[in-house]
Amino acid sequence: MSSDITNGQNRQSRRSRPAAKAAKPKDGREKITLLVSKETNVKLSTLAALKGVDRSTLADSILTEALRGVVISLRGALAAEGGAGEGGAETADPEAA
Repeated sequence: MSSDITNGQNRQSRRSRPAAKAAKPKDGREKITLLVSKETNVKLSTLAALKGVDRSTLADSILTEALRGVVISLRGALAAEGGAGEGGAETADPEAA
């Protein structure tokens, strides 16, 4: 063996390197995890293949359509502080109430 190896100069560090962060999609999507039944998984995969899209795109369109009527409204301290939501009380849609 060479003297470099015995001196430890070529020895790799035993510290683990931090895991690389996953690339965030540039189109504003977020990665989530869902547990579905085997039957639902097969149906989702099959329909995605028939439509020529990936399963994520298909699932997103199905969920978007299913949640179309859902409205999130903040009341109380959070709404008064303007800490969350899309605008204040003066911009609220009167028909949404």
